[in-house]
Formats: sequence, structure tokens, C-alpha cells
Amino acid sequence: MSMEAREALRQLAYDYAACVDGLDAEALIMLFTEDGVVGSIDRSVPAFEGPDKLRRMVAQVDEAFVKTMHNVHNHSFDHIGEAEASGETTCIASHIVEGEDGSWQVFDMALRYANRYRKVGGAWRFAERRLDCQWTETRPCEPFDPAGLAYREGEN
Repeated sequence: MSMEAREALRQLAYDYAACVDGLDAEALIMLFTEDGVVGSIDRSVPAFEGPDKLRRMVAQVDEAFVKTMHNVHNHSFDHIGEAEASGETTCIASHIVEGEDGSWQVFDMALRYANRYRKVGGAWRFAERRLDCQWTETRPCEPFDPAGLAYREGEN
């Protein structure tokens, strides 16, 4: 497996995270094959298949969370052929939810993505991403106040 192929497959995961966090459905769609799927490892759970459903997935993220941050970690590859590949990506996906009182909580999901990749027009794309959530954690957090970084005269 070439280093170029490995890096292209890693970059797909980074781009996926940026598209979801940036709520950029059109850019996300470009990372997938025409029949690309995002869903649970539990195939009884409905999945998002194709461009229209991927747009809906991004809309659901926007509706459900104040903001998200997907932190991509490890990549392993089971197989990389000329036009198809498979592997796994790990990620901590942080989701900010707002309580009824306006307070924030972070809802973290420790994820393993089972990936199938396909080369289309010379570029690697996701054919399928199946999420396997290992655990979750919820804890209070606060919005960042940039004024806290402001220069204050007389302080060291």
C-alpha cells in the first residue's frame, strides 16, 4: 500500500470531520461515492444513503447541537487495493447541547468508524462509514469568552 493512498484515506476522515463540524453538506457529499452511506454498525438502525440523506444528516446535526468538534485519532487499514480499500478510524466526537436553563453540556462519543473506500475518477471516496460507539460521557462546560484573553494594563 502506497503512502500516497494511506494519506489520501486519512485526509478523507479529517475532511469528513471538518464538513460535519462546519455544517457543510455539499462538501461532505463530495467525500462520498454517489451511493455512499453513513450509518450505525447496527444495520437495523436506518442509515443516511446518498446525497439527499447526507444533507439530512448534516441538517440533523445542526438541529440537535449548538456545535460539534470531531477529533480524529487513529487510522488502520485492513486492505488497500487499486480501487477499493477498508479500514477503521477512531474519533472522539464532542457535541455541545444546551439545557433548558441555557447552560451547556458536552456530550462526547468515543467512536470507531468502519470504513469502506472506493476510488472514483482517480480520487478516494467513502463508500460506507459505519459508526460503532464505544462509550459516551456528558459533563458541564461553558461557552468561551474571548475577553478572558484580552490584554489588561498592569497585569503580568
